[in-house]
Amino acid sequence: MTIVCSWCRQEGQAAIVGEKAPFEDRRETHGICKAHRIQVRASWNELLRSTRPGDTSAAQEMSGYVVRSASHFWSSLLTLSRKAGL
Repeated sequence: MTIVCSWCRQEGQAAIVGEKAPFEDRRETHGICKAHRIQVRASWNELLRSTRPGDTSAAQEMSGYVVRSASHFWSSLLTLSRKAGL
């Protein structure tokens, strides 16, 4: 299977990141390239720094949810990257 970077594809760039088994299967699966992984991590870190402890407003609660979701998503991307050998 061919691994393509979803972010690159959305930007119209070359999107192939690598391959994974079964190699004879030419379908695509999605991942993230190293450049976009760094960019996404930086934006998540910025979001984490921008949250203020003790603020219980609805916006703060929503940003906490986003951070937790992003953290879960990030750990999934790391697992995918390890499986892809990146």
